[in-house]
This record gives sequence, structure tokens and C-alpha cells, in this order.
Amino acid sequence: MADKKHTSNRWQVLLIALLFAAPLVAAVFWKPTGYINYGALVEPARLIEDVKLETLDGTPFNFSHLQRKWTLLYVGGQLCNQVCKDNLYKIQQVRLAQSKNAHRVQSVYVVPADGGTVDARSLVDQHPGMIGLTARTAAFKQLAEQFKTNSDTPLNGAQRIYIVDPLGNLMMSYPPDADPNSMNKDLKRLLKVSQIG
Repeated sequence: MADKKHTSNRWQVLLIALLFAAPLVAAVFWKPTGYINYGALVEPARLIEDVKLETLDGTPFNFSHLQRKWTLLYVGGQLCNQVCKDNLYKIQQVRLAQSKNAHRVQSVYVVPADGGTVDARSLVDQHPGMIGLTARTAAFKQLAEQFKTNSDTPLNGAQRIYIVDPLGNLMMSYPPDADPNSMNKDLKRLLKVSQIG
């Protein structure tokens, strides 16, 4: 009987030792992968230089006026095709999905002044709260070039979605067929870890 009790005690001590040792073993051998961004991270983040724009009703508006909030931005062309329409819908839905943090995010659609504004007005009206902006040829080119990722720019039809932080830095970009749920996760994380905006 004493042997059984002695064996039982040994197993209990061993079990307790394993419980205490498990976190130490995990810390030594387990390497967490960390969070993987869905969007393409811009490294290092790139400050977007100020550009003179206008609202769709012709009021002067500088790109720097977008600072202080996180910006989901889409740069369009003269006409908004189906990919463009889908992406405007996505950035609006991702903004609204932030629920209590939605006030920290703005959705922005920028088009060239020569021909893009009529179409843009109608599209912006379909997405309450979206900011519609336009730029004359030189300013539009200057802005679009700053969103270059690899060889893609809005000028050559990249149709990407961009995230700009509240300090005016380009942080991430997404392909035209980006998954809005994954975009939502990226933005939620940025808002969670950020003290700005």
C-alpha cells in the first residue's frame, strides 16, 4: 500500500513539474509567426507631399486636410468601371465596419478634373460620408505618382486601394480584387495599436 501511495505521489510531483515547465519549454521552442498583413505594407511608410485639390463642388482642398484621420483612398480615372465601383463600395463598408472607431476613418475618392467629376458626384452620393476630390492635370499626376507601388500607379490603371495614416504617410495598398474582410482586419489592427487619429 505504501508503494502505491509513493508511486501516486511521484506522479503528482511529476505532473506539477510538467505544468510549470510547459510555458518555459514553449517559450524556448515555439516561435510565433506574428500578425501577417493582408495588404502590401509600404516600408518605410512614405509621406504623401501636399497637393492642391478641390472638392467636387470646386472648393479648394489640400491633400494635407485629410490628416488627423486614417484614410481609405481610391484614385480613379475619368470613368468608374465595375472594379472602381466595387472598390468604392469596399472602402465605405470597411470604414463602417470599424463601428465605434468609424469616426477615426474616412473614405476618399480622387478623380481627374478633366471629365471625372460628373461621374464622381453620382458615385459619392451613393456612399454617404465619402469625400470626393478632384485635381487638375498636373496636380493629379503629382498625387498619383506618390502612390506608386512597384511599377503600378493610378495613372497606369493600378486600381489599388490605399491606406494613409493620420500623419499623411502611405502605409498599405491592396490589389483591385482585395478581400474586404481581410482589409477590415488590417485596419482594425492599425486602429488598435495606434494612438493617433
